[in-house]
Amino acid sequence: MHEYGKRARLKSGAVRSVDGLPDATRRTFLRTVAVQAVALPAASVLAAHGGPLAAATLGPGTAPSVPGSGDGTVRPIVREFADPWLELVRLLREAAEVEHALMVQYLYAAFSLKPAYAAIAGYGAPNADDLLGVAVQEMQHLGAVNRFLVAIGSCPHLERQDFPYEPAIYPFAFHLEPLSRHSLAKYVYTEAPPDALDRTGAGPEDARFIDEVFAALGTERRPNHVGSLYEQIIALVGELRQSGSAPKHVDFDGWAAAFEAIKDEGEIDHYLFFRKLFTGRHEGLAAAMGGTGNAWDLPRSDPRYPAFDIAVDPSAFIGHPGQIMDGTALRIAWLGNLEYWTVLCLLDNHYREGGDWAVERARAHMVGAMLPIARTLGARGAALPFDALSMGYAPGTDGALSRLAILRLVREAQDVARSLGPDLPGDFPWDVHADTIAAIQGDVVLAGFGTRR
Repeated sequence: MHEYGKRARLKSGAVRSVDGLPDATRRTFLRTVAVQAVALPAASVLAAHGGPLAAATLGPGTAPSVPGSGDGTVRPIVREFADPWLELVRLLREAAEVEHALMVQYLYAAFSLKPAYAAIAGYGAPNADDLLGVAVQEMQHLGAVNRFLVAIGSCPHLERQDFPYEPAIYPFAFHLEPLSRHSLAKYVYTEAPPDALDRTGAGPEDARFIDEVFAALGTERRPNHVGSLYEQIIALVGELRQSGSAPKHVDFDGWAAAFEAIKDEGEIDHYLFFRKLFTGRHEGLAAAMGGTGNAWDLPRSDPRYPAFDIAVDPSAFIGHPGQIMDGTALRIAWLGNLEYWTVLCLLDNHYREGGDWAVERARAHMVGAMLPIARTLGARGAALPFDALSMGYAPGTDGALSRLAILRLVREAQDVARSLGPDLPGDFPWDVHADTIAAIQGDVVLAGFGTRR
């Protein structure tokens, strides 16, 4: 089926059944078995269908193997807590890590592209037509998850991932890598609806596409579908709402609808975008190739190949694996880290305390400072490493002390930027640090901690 026909089919809800069950029934079953706090005979759910799961018994710490797409099985997420609040917070934190990791990997892919493919990289407006746009939408998903965490009485979570990561939840092993057919196959698989890569009943075009995706993935462990995580979150939102421990002020119906929208945005818009890129049909690829051939068929040494030959999993930490070796590129990458950490600290402060100033300053550092840094590094054969900050993104004991930490971080970034001088791109916003310092400084002085200058 042509991909735009598939999009209409997905939006209408008329998707292919799996395991002989209508899709709505299958979703209900998976949600039910995922959220039960006591053993539940699955036969009571599937008695009318006599499916392969009819004899299963589920409970905390167990999960069935469900026949599905890809390599033969889709394993539902194993429940760890009977208490719905604890389990929901656990999965929301996992979702925050997944959204953060996807955002960073999509940003890295965008920054790896050569100037001729700028239409694929994009310019930072949220949309599902270019990589930066999709990354911004992932950032919006991250924001929604964190706001709901705060709404139900937990703290925001800006970490990228814990190790070992949860194998039934995390989409695939985290790697920062230039855009390629292989990385696109992972992104296609991760964002796809559960049955989109199932050859059963697929037409010739879809079957050929599915075969190409799995060929590009090779022997790598199959990624998980992000939508399955949101299925469980939506179910737990409903369970918590019906429990006696639900916070009274939370609009659970509104949040369930918001998570449904996030799930649909991934399984429809993002999936179709990555499918177009993978098959070479994206307008930006076709234009750069002059309408002839698929850019991914070119050897990496060809000047027309879309991505620079940059490192996989680089680091600006001296002595770490993947350390950027060029001295100037290393200093620019360190500044990029400082800007990235500033964004996350500002967002954490915003989620905890509200107000628009922190999120506005985060946007200024991300779009204003990080983008020109990343493009400069790509032209130098390096890349923005997105190293993790070991001290976390709310290092103070309260909001005022965490803002003092942000102030110190921004001042350090300002000093590094000044030391780089002409090595920074001409469109770097030299006032970005002063503006953020001014926004924080008065509050810190009032808190009694003073300022350096």
